[in-house]
Amino acid sequence: MLTKPLLIVAGVSIVLLGILGFLLKQSYAANGALEVKLAGANAVIQQREEDMKLSAIEIAKLHGKVEQINATAAPVRERIIQLPATTNCVQSPAMQEAVGGVRALLGK
Repeated sequence: MLTKPLLIVAGVSIVLLGILGFLLKQSYAANGALEVKLAGANAVIQQREEDMKLSAIEIAKLHGKVEQINATAAPVRERIIQLPATTNCVQSPAMQEAVGGVRALLGK
């Protein structure tokens, strides 16, 4: 007499276990996909951080070059500023000093 209800319960339990197994398998697959996406995102973040470090190094180098150029050009600029202003453009002392300073900076 109890055999029939036990068989029904056993059958329903097997079906439920099958459904739960299928859902568990799907969750593992979804988890794997998320791990792949996370790994990709972490790789992008790591590459961006490396690029930022390299950019900071290059910016520091360029800043040093700019400071060097400013230090080299500052005396010429000061000499030009100290000269009197005239209306004779090319013949003015300021223009002569500027052209001479540029030639000196270029080594000509």
